[in-house]
Amino acid sequence: MAAISGVERRTLVPHTDSRGTLRELWRASEQPLHFSQALVTSSEAGALRGMHYHLQQADLCYVARGKIFLALVDLRSDELIKDELWLDGSASILIPPGVAHGYATTEGATVVYLLTQEVDGADEFGFRFDDPRANIRWPLATPTISPRDRDAGSLADAANAVRAGTRDRLRTGA
Repeated sequence: MAAISGVERRTLVPHTDSRGTLRELWRASEQPLHFSQALVTSSEAGALRGMHYHLQQADLCYVARGKIFLALVDLRSDELIKDELWLDGSASILIPPGVAHGYATTEGATVVYLLTQEVDGADEFGFRFDDPRANIRWPLATPTISPRDRDAGSLADAANAVRAGTRDRLRTGA
């Protein structure tokens, strides 16, 4: 499977002593990003969030408690490039604009997001988590999912919209 351009998985080195553990989540000299908002989600076992994507915003994602099954789909590419991985507190992942992401929880989990832009409904998009073209191997047979995610459109429509938006931004220099 090809790597998704711009997705960066970073191992977080633990510094442990008798009090517990410290992990550095982000350092500007290594990932020169400007973050505008931070979010924390708590999910019960059996939850599925996604698939979501943005045209303007990048997300730095960190699992503060538990673990998640993370699915990524590159909507910028003419070919289907995806990745599926388990993520816990030992690593963070940077998700660039145009890469759809969603996660499932087989245990309770808390996820921290650092966002390069404040949440803007005009930059919130998605496609169905069970779209057959994505063929994501979710670890849940009957996930708990929001109506918004359940009623989302197709992967094909999402990919076409992202590619059109990317072409428009390249033409205008935005």
